[in-house]
Amino acid sequence: MERFYFIVNVLAGGGRCGKCFEQVEEELKSRGVAYGCAQTRYRRHAVELAKAAYESGERNIVAVGGDGTVNEVASALAGTDAVMGVLPFGTGNDLSRVLNLPTEPKAAVDTLLKGNVRRMDAGDVNGKFFINVAGFGFDVDVLLCMEKYKKRFKGMIPYLFGIMDALAHLKALPLKLHLEGGAVKELSAVLIAVGNGAYIGGGMKAVPEADPFDALFDVCVVHKVPRLKFLRLLPRFIRGKHLDLDVVEYFRAESLYVEGPEESVINIDGELESHAPARFTLAKEAVNMIVGDIRA
Repeated sequence: MERFYFIVNVLAGGGRCGKCFEQVEEELKSRGVAYGCAQTRYRRHAVELAKAAYESGERNIVAVGGDGTVNEVASALAGTDAVMGVLPFGTGNDLSRVLNLPTEPKAAVDTLLKGNVRRMDAGDVNGKFFINVAGFGFDVDVLLCMEKYKKRFKGMIPYLFGIMDALAHLKALPLKLHLEGGAVKELSAVLIAVGNGAYIGGGMKAVPEADPFDALFDVCVVHKVPRLKFLRLLPRFIRGKHLDLDVVEYFRAESLYVEGPEESVINIDGELESHAPARFTLAKEAVNMIVGDIRA
């Protein structure tokens, strides 16, 4: 049986990750699985740990935590022959929804040991790696608003308060989209999401038809809309039932360049990094990823 190396963010999921990994270790020991592990101590530490693990000869490297930990480990392993696994014990676990990865320890270990590996695409925006979704607008405002609630609440509660706060200050951004083939489109939008994966914010299906194995981004643009109308369409947006709305534009592309206000911060796999303008490029089959039972 192959050896696995785990990079663990014990604080992910409000501390749930650390407790879940204790159960994972019990499961691994009972099955006689060889493994090693290291804990992250600070932001971007998982990148360092994953690179060091690979350089020391580890070839089955597992991110244990939330989407931020997954992003960091994947960025370190992209383009290598390493096989990456994910134990999704964070708060949102958005990428794991697309990959059909269980969030309970025993089932997660079962999926990991099955070793169903597929070569997964990844993205780059302004030189920053992402494996799930990147974009700006309303989702960035939600993340900015939720920060003030994190000190008082745990789990998804800060995010829900962030949504309400961002809705109260909903604004549209003037954007210029440079499409493949040279076409340019000017518009005013409250959100643009460029998806390799489908979900943002702990289960909002923003780019519902995204497939991280099809060598294309899915792009969702929500045009300028009055606050009350946006509030009414939000439940459909959360469920991924918004593609037929007249204020939504949806298309696929390998690359995209978006001009917007310079103060527009970009949401990159749940982290706020870089600013507009944004140049999105796709890296095909970048990561060897262990997945659950999903469509071929």
